[in-house]
Amino acid sequence: MEIAKGIYHFDSGPFNWYLIEEEGRLTLVDAGFPGHYHVFKKGLDQLGKSLKDVEAIILTHSHADHIGFAEKVRKQTGVPVYVHKEDAKMACKPLQLPWFGLLSNAWRPYTANMLAVATINGVFSLPHLTKVITVTDGQQLDVPGRPRILHTPGHTDGEVVLFLESEKVLISGDTIVTRNLLTGALGTPQIVNPILTKNYKQAMRSLDFLRELGDVTMLPGHGNIWKGNINEAIDIALENAKI
Repeated sequence: MEIAKGIYHFDSGPFNWYLIEEEGRLTLVDAGFPGHYHVFKKGLDQLGKSLKDVEAIILTHSHADHIGFAEKVRKQTGVPVYVHKEDAKMACKPLQLPWFGLLSNAWRPYTANMLAVATINGVFSLPHLTKVITVTDGQQLDVPGRPRILHTPGHTDGEVVLFLESEKVLISGDTIVTRNLLTGALGTPQIVNPILTKNYKQAMRSLDFLRELGDVTMLPGHGNIWKGNINEAIDIALENAKI
């Protein structure tokens, strides 16, 4: 479960979400689909933790596969849910996904499977958030892990990444991923496919905001860990960009 120092990943298929631990306190980053709540609770048990140890929830953006069980945890614990101000309204609306891109590619086996997983795990009964706290670019949150928020619009208007400077960990959300979300292929750093991204050219430009981070352990919203200099990841993603 521990994939970087004090950061845990739970098995929920192609949908990544993470738990940051600092001095026994926890920050949940993204929240899969509602059906992944039991995976979350099981993970807490394995860590010897409970809901009372959770102090914050941070969303990299407001698509349904990242909002998931966040509202359930918020109601149970009363902890704040942080989202960028440009995605705050979307976080409070149901069924936020790039539906045209997904449904128009439902003939693809992997995309069809993702839609099936989403349905089984409650995408159509997903409770939208009723209360959020907005964040801005460059803000360092006083929560476990003390992540710095970097605004990287493109996939959505309020897409962000989280940089944990002390550990050189970048939780990259859907700004950079390592899985093709149409074919399922795992591989090199890439931008989410244009048909699943609101503003692809902006998504490309946003990568430049990360160039000063140096060597990182990158934890994407979809795909496997990537380690190396962030400039290498950016250059690979841009070289493979579909423009």
